Amino acid sequence: MSTPSWGILTRIRLHPLFLCMLVLAASLGFWEDMVLLFILVMLHELGHAIVADALGYEVEEVSLLPFGGVARLAYGHLGFVPRDEALIAVAGPVVNVLLILLSYGLHLCGLWSEAFVSHVVRLNVWIAVFNLLPGLPLDGGRILRAARAREIGFEQATREAYRIAMLLTVALLLVGGVSVWAGMPHIGMLFLAVFLGLAVWSGIKGSGVETVRFLDAKRKGKRSRPQEIRSFASPATSTVRDVVRRFSPDHYHMVYVLDDSGQVVTIVEEEELLEAVFQGRWLDPLDVWVKRID
Repeated sequence: MSTPSWGILTRIRLHPLFLCMLVLAASLGFWEDMVLLFILVMLHELGHAIVADALGYEVEEVSLLPFGGVARLAYGHLGFVPRDEALIAVAGPVVNVLLILLSYGLHLCGLWSEAFVSHVVRLNVWIAVFNLLPGLPLDGGRILRAARAREIGFEQATREAYRIAMLLTVALLLVGGVSVWAGMPHIGMLFLAVFLGLAVWSGIKGSGVETVRFLDAKRKGKRSRPQEIRSFASPATSTVRDVVRRFSPDHYHMVYVLDDSGQVVTIVEEEELLEAVFQGRWLDPLDVWVKRID
């Protein structure tokens, strides 16, 4: 049973570097800006949590970063459903858009000054646009993975989204470096590059574990509706690991095993391969199934 969405407020954690950034900004006299940024980022993440809760997921903790946050779902509730991941991801930027509309409404009611509304709008646009960039762990990266996972497999889509995020990190560092060289340093750009780079490095390091969790979710998942069959051919010398890395969500997989002459010698089903993974036969070649038939 999921925890009420508002309960996530008690499980929000500040990333240590974000905390350092808040302290530094406060010491330089920018504490009001940082408090506002913190509130907007928290509301952005609350949008993710509300949708995740509505879809039946349990959010254990959210680690806040300057551009958003990284939510950790309870292991037993990981669904790895592309549609759900896309809906949860887009919820954050939608909150920022709603906050922009709300701020204009408060201005029209005479409650907020034009200068303050302009500041709130600028921060919300920045948070929404940055998060929609197509690299993990940003929201845009999750949307990209949801779209690509059905075509190229969960692991390959994950790695692709992290590679794009690494390119974005390099681009931010270059722009920040050029701004310093030109005498117009953009410290915020450099901070973003550092935060994003660390998040990407951590994500890449844990991507193997994420793949295993995805496979475990497929193994334990209850198929309540018909699934499309995704089939592909693989040489008999390929290992179980080589094959399951291409597994995608929302599909049932059939693997055609080929001999040296390219002839189909057997067909291995998804359930057999997942069973092999969790029996520790990760590196077994596919010709094991051929020998069983012989």
